[in-house]
Amino acid sequence: MKKWYEQNFINKRDWILDHLELLGLDANETVLVLLIDFLNDHRIPVTLEILHKKTGMSMEEVDKTVSTLCAKRYLEIRASATKVRFLLNGLYETDTARSERILDSSLFDTFETEFGRPLSNQEMTKISDWNRTTDKKMILYALRQASAYGHLSIAYIDRILLNWKNEGKTPEMIEGENA
Repeated sequence: MKKWYEQNFINKRDWILDHLELLGLDANETVLVLLIDFLNDHRIPVTLEILHKKTGMSMEEVDKTVSTLCAKRYLEIRASATKVRFLLNGLYETDTARSERILDSSLFDTFETEFGRPLSNQEMTKISDWNRTTDKKMILYALRQASAYGHLSIAYIDRILLNWKNEGKTPEMIEGENA
């Protein structure tokens, strides 16, 4: 049986636009998602070059935005011997999205600003995983602590979060220690 978003009478682009606040997409992500959906609907192969050409974004911006969409689990790229498919099924599973506490791009931006460089796909995936299991304040406090000690790495921040979890620390406890 087809999922609701696979039905012929569903206008996915209307649904995306209607749920932007739930999805937490920035402008570049929104444009790419709408374009990928359009290309898929019209059976036009999706490539980074086409996304670059159609949107006017630089190849670097397209690549970064595609990586972010993959890290958010909105976009899945499947490669076979004959073609590459860009699937947006993760976007339409709103119950999943709500229960997993969708990651907003500001958390990625905060890490990139602090690290002074773009995040790798692996780093974005780890941050996305933290967002589903950890209070956002705790993630930001761990980033702040890692920065204060000059140890800006995902592995170090992960150890901080694990230690705090094992100690049963809450955001309020961390705030009290830093006051």
